Amino acid sequence: MSNVRLIDIANTLGLTVNTVSRALRDMPDIGEDTKIKVRELADKMGYIPNSIASSLRSGNSHIIAVVFDNMTNPYFMIMADKLHKRLEALGYATMIFGIHDIEFKIKSLYPIIARKVDAIITFLEPDIKVVKACKQNKIPILLFGRENSYLNIDSVTTNDFLGGYEVGKLLVSKGAKNIGYIGAPKKIECSVRRLNGLKRSLDDLKVDYDELNFRFMNSYNIEDDLLFLLKQNVDSIFCFNDVMALEVITLLEERNYKIPEDIKVVGYDNIQNEFLVPNRLSTVDSDKEIIIDTVVDMIMTQLKEKKHRHHPRQERFDVWIKEGKTT
Repeated sequence: MSNVRLIDIANTLGLTVNTVSRALRDMPDIGEDTKIKVRELADKMGYIPNSIASSLRSGNSHIIAVVFDNMTNPYFMIMADKLHKRLEALGYATMIFGIHDIEFKIKSLYPIIARKVDAIITFLEPDIKVVKACKQNKIPILLFGRENSYLNIDSVTTNDFLGGYEVGKLLVSKGAKNIGYIGAPKKIECSVRRLNGLKRSLDDLKVDYDELNFRFMNSYNIEDDLLFLLKQNVDSIFCFNDVMALEVITLLEERNYKIPEDIKVVGYDNIQNEFLVPNRLSTVDSDKEIIIDTVVDMIMTQLKEKKHRHHPRQERFDVWIKEGKTT
């Protein structure tokens, strides 16, 4: 942070600190000549406004926290970048917080609150203590990309059940008969919903399945679950997201399996629309631009309603299959 203070600029120009402050904020009661002199000297001296002090005065930092658990996941970074662009246009900065856990717990909330953020958008399911603390501190919170039935907070997600259902239809249409699933930990509700959609699809199509083929990861090591499915002789695998699907494909190819001839693979999120990947995945797609617009609209609504009772909204968006070379 710059060591140059308002009083340094004021003393140099023979003005009061209040005049300098109001000039830098372009207040109408300060003459244009004075504003120009103040701005030019502030630039020359390397003055940097103290945003913390400003937020204490106004009660708003114009910073929104974005929380997720895996900073190497391209989907999170794609959506965080879209959020940043939309929020920046509205005068808000974004601050990224990475949490290495499957749940957003109260201990991870403290450093976020300490930064005086105006609101929180989290890709990670918060526990009930986090939700309660946010309400007590009047900090709007929105769950993005996941939906939790008991938290009673704003959420924006895709239709996970429909996504799983459409994957089942696709795989059966491609001749799959022994389908496997590798999901995120079972505690994450959307992982269960995607599997339930897959199972309903197979039921409707009169295709038998083995419950042992449906795996929920207990860690971030996907290889153990894949090896189990290979012993089950699966001919196709639906993965919780595209990152997992790409990892599965790499592990299969290392073992000389051909994709999709030997095993078909489907992901979820369609991250490949944002950048090229070697294998064009078959994946579950959605309209990311409309989803981002909805997230921003909902968090802005919460900020406006901060002092009033807010009735949580749950928005769920339709999905469809984007077929690639892996099925």
